[in-house]
Amino acid sequence: MNFYNLLLFAFLSGTCINAKAQGDLEQLTNHINGSQLVMYSESSYLSDNSASAITYVDFCPNGKYSYSYDGSFTVKGTKHTSNENNRAYGAGVAENQGDWKVVEHQNSYYLEITDYVGAKSYYPIYVQNLLAGKWKHGNTTYVFSAGTGRCN
Repeated sequence: MNFYNLLLFAFLSGTCINAKAQGDLEQLTNHINGSQLVMYSESSYLSDNSASAITYVDFCPNGKYSYSYDGSFTVKGTKHTSNENNRAYGAGVAENQGDWKVVEHQNSYYLEITDYVGAKSYYPIYVQNLLAGKWKHGNTTYVFSAGTGRCN
């Protein structure tokens, strides 16, 4: 799963906040400023194969974000064949950065992400998740921690 799908799940799980006052946009931006979103995903324990990945997204107060990903997988050989004991392994890492900001559209808030090549994506923000600090969607656990972003 790529960064944008993970980020989308992170902000889609919950109830969307509606704009009530002009200060809400600023308060939400201030809450995200300097925060970190950690996403940990793993394969089902019912699977013979295993995979896991951890992704960190740091939202810096200067409107920049940094993204780092580390993942690996193991695939077992086919049962009852000559390659039953063979396995395939793999690992990957990625880093990315860009700009972020909170925008309002039709009485709802969205996270605007501009990646390193200038492509923009928009994700609904669900304040309940951000305030709860931890939630799960499928095999992925999300942890949002205000004030703990790794920003220079």
